Amino acid sequence: MLANVQSFVGLLRFRSWVGWLAIFGVGSFIFGIPEIPNVVVVAFVFSCITSAIFVQNQYFDKEIDKKNPKKNMLPLATGEVSSKTSLVIMAILCGLGFSALVFFNPYLIPIFLAYFALFSAYSAPILHLKGKPVLDIIVAGVGSGVFPFIIGLLAANQLSLDIHLPWVARSYQDTFLCMIPVFLFQVASQIFQELRDFEADVNDKIQTFVVRYEIKKSIRVATIMVFLAISLPIIFGFLNLSLSNEFVLWYILAVIMMTPLLSKFMSLNKNPTKEKIETLFNFSMKYTPVILIILLVYILFLRLYIS
Repeated sequence: MLANVQSFVGLLRFRSWVGWLAIFGVGSFIFGIPEIPNVVVVAFVFSCITSAIFVQNQYFDKEIDKKNPKKNMLPLATGEVSSKTSLVIMAILCGLGFSALVFFNPYLIPIFLAYFALFSAYSAPILHLKGKPVLDIIVAGVGSGVFPFIIGLLAANQLSLDIHLPWVARSYQDTFLCMIPVFLFQVASQIFQELRDFEADVNDKIQTFVVRYEIKKSIRVATIMVFLAISLPIIFGFLNLSLSNEFVLWYILAVIMMTPLLSKFMSLNKNPTKEKIETLFNFSMKYTPVILIILLVYILFLRLYIS
């Protein structure tokens, strides 16, 4: 019984998307203190739909994952959970999520449908965007960065379609400028994940970004994106381009505190060997969610302090 529960929990792959939940939280609190009950309900919906997305991904990738030494222990690949059961679980998760929206916030149904549809196009054999270089990392950046952030803003009622309101144009400008670093950070994270699967993807003739542009170029691109993601909020803040200017000095302090992590990250990027790539992936998987959660906690603290 315990093994079955562990298999079902493993199927949801919470550890892989906990950083996405943190981005949702950042979107909910970055521009103000929202109504907490509404954010909690939307966070529940977000968790259900995101879990369903990861179940769907494993369903379509089951045969490929069986041959991938890095993923062959996933519940569907091992047979601990059957394909039929995974579809039932996915349907239940979607049912719970969208039912909650119907009762509490039906206006968010379209964006959650778009979120689920994007990742369906990413995983499903018909389009299989994860096998189309450049598109694969763009979709990952939009799906795991932009969508959670926007959903968080909508949960906090920070966006409006009434363009006649004087604050609307500024709020959309601020949203766009905040989305850019989040997008770049998540694109870099996707590249690091593809680095780990490089050999398996080559063997299965899957054309990912890393397979097409090879390891060294891909690491260079990911590194540039990480440092752009870190630097842009500072630039936007000093240029007074967005509301991030009220956080900029605090943000610089946070970056300084993360200097040891950044130094470790740079050392792993030099002369990437097979062992270093594995270490780099583990480093990314371990610290990306941690960094995003720390960012969320930091914003919560600053938002309460400033308020």
